[in-house]
Amino acid sequence: MSPLSIIICLIGLGVLAAVHEIGHFLVARLLKIKVYELSVFVGPKLFSWRRKDIDYCIRLIPLGAYVRFSEIDEETGELKDDNPENLINQARWKRLLVSLAGPFMNVILGSIIFAICFSKFGFLALRQDVVVPNTQVAATNIRPGDTILEINDRRVLCQMELSYYLSQIGNGEEIHLLMRSRETGEKYEAVLVPEFSKQYMLGISHYNELDENQGWDIIEVDASSNEGNPVIKVGDSVLSVNGVAVSDPSIADVVRASGGEPISVELIRDGQKMTVEMKATMIETTNLRGIYLQDGSGAWDIFRESIVFPISFVRLSIDALAQAFTGKVPAYDVVSGPVGIASVVSEVVDAPKTDNSEKIEMLLILAGGISTGLAFTNLLPIPGLDGNAIVLTVVEMIRGKKLSRKAEQVINVIGFVMIVALVLFALVSDVIRLSR
Repeated sequence: MSPLSIIICLIGLGVLAAVHEIGHFLVARLLKIKVYELSVFVGPKLFSWRRKDIDYCIRLIPLGAYVRFSEIDEETGELKDDNPENLINQARWKRLLVSLAGPFMNVILGSIIFAICFSKFGFLALRQDVVVPNTQVAATNIRPGDTILEINDRRVLCQMELSYYLSQIGNGEEIHLLMRSRETGEKYEAVLVPEFSKQYMLGISHYNELDENQGWDIIEVDASSNEGNPVIKVGDSVLSVNGVAVSDPSIADVVRASGGEPISVELIRDGQKMTVEMKATMIETTNLRGIYLQDGSGAWDIFRESIVFPISFVRLSIDALAQAFTGKVPAYDVVSGPVGIASVVSEVVDAPKTDNSEKIEMLLILAGGISTGLAFTNLLPIPGLDGNAIVLTVVEMIRGKKLSRKAEQVINVIGFVMIVALVLFALVSDVIRLSR
C-alpha cells in the first residue's frame, strides 16, 4: 500500500464517521437534548472552542468521531447522568430518533456522493440499449428502451444489482426477465435461452481496450490453453495472430478458422517482442446474452439512481451475509475490516494504466458504498452500536419500563465479546484475502 492510499483511506473513514456522529448531534440539538462535546476525529486535541456550553474539538487521529451526552465528574472521572436534560433521561421516542440519526446521516451522505459521481461520470440505466443480432436478447421481443424490472423473480433496482445477479447465473442457464415496454408501458416476460456451439479459442482474457502497444493486455490465461500447455502469460501484450493485428475486427475469425492447427502469436513480454507457436483449444460456448444498457440521463435519472444505490448496497449486503451463513460463499469473502478497506482503496489509487478521472470515479463509488455500509453495520443489534440502543429502546416501549441493571450488564458483556470476535474475524478475513 502506498502512503497516499493509506492517507486517503484514513481521512475518508474519519470523515464518514464524523458525519455519522454529526447526525446524532444535530437531532439531539433539535430535540433540546443536552450535548456536552462534539469531537471530530479522536486522540489529542488540535483545536477546540466552546459555544453555548458545548465543547467542539478537532482531534489528531482521523479514525472516528464521537458525541458526549454525559457530564464527566472532575474528581472521579466517571460519567454523571443526573441531569434531566441528558439523553439517558429523555423520552424513549427522542432517544430512538437520536440513535437512528447517525445511520440515516450516512445514508444521506452516500446518496449525495453517488449523485455527484453520477452527475460527473455518468451511469447505466436499466433500459435496453441496442439489440445486437444473434444474441439471446435478439431472439425475444425486447426492444431498445424497454426497462428491466426483475431477473429470475428478483426485483432489480439498478445496474449494480443486475450485474450481481447475472454473475450468479451460469452461462448455460436460462434467464427469465420481467420487462416494461417503452412504447406501451405494459409489463411482459422474456426468456433468454442460450445457444450452444463449439469453437476454437486462445483461452485467454484481456482488457477490452488496447494497450499502449495496440495489443491485448493479458489478465488471465486458462489452464486448458494450448492443449493444457499455456505459452501466453499474464502481463503479455498480444499484438497479432497469424499476422492479423488484434485490432482487426476479423481476429476472432482467424482463431476459429485455425481448425486446431498451429498458429503464430506475436507478443511483447517484459519489453521484448517475440513470436510463440500454439494451438487454439476447442471450447463449448454460448452466444452472448445481449443485455446492453443505455446511459442514464437527466436530473430524474440521477436522483433516482442516487436513492436506489444505497438501498441496493444494503440488499446485496444482506444477500451476501445470507450466502455466507448457508455456506455458499466463504465468510471471509463477505466480512471486511479497515485493512480490507485500505487494500481496496490502495488497488484503486495505485492502479496502473488508469487515469485519474477513473480513479476518482471508483473512489467516489467506494466512499458512497462504505458510508452506506457504516449505516447498515451500525444498525446491527450489537452493544456499542446504534442498533443495540434502538432495539433496547423499542423493548422499553413495548414493556413500558427499562430493563434491569443486571440484564443490561449481561447484554453489554455479550456485546463486548461479539464486537471483539467480529473485529478479529474481520482482521483475519482481510489477511486471508490479501494472502491469496
